[in-house]
Amino acid sequence: MQHRFTRDKAALRRLLANLERLDAGNVSVPDLMAEPVLNDWIHGVRIVSCLEGAIEGDPAHKDGQEIRTGQLFAFFEEDGENFGLTLDGWYRLGSARKGTER
Repeated sequence: MQHRFTRDKAALRRLLANLERLDAGNVSVPDLMAEPVLNDWIHGVRIVSCLEGAIEGDPAHKDGQEIRTGQLFAFFEEDGENFGLTLDGWYRLGSARKGTER
């Protein structure tokens, strides 16, 4: 079994814990006042790793439809099968697009 994470697991655990605290209503202004200050800020855009390809077997999409997944977090390989874990969930990876094999 081989796996490779595209992001630091500890950072993802912190993110999940913070999201769960926020969702549970356990975040308040006093809790956040000691956090670093970001001045002169704007909403930015950055490129993140994802998967693109023709989907099969997803009830939300027509077979063969080209899609782009959410952010890619990990790969998993076992018994000759390859999988990618994205923000949307798991995808079983079929053949790679020609010219993109690693």
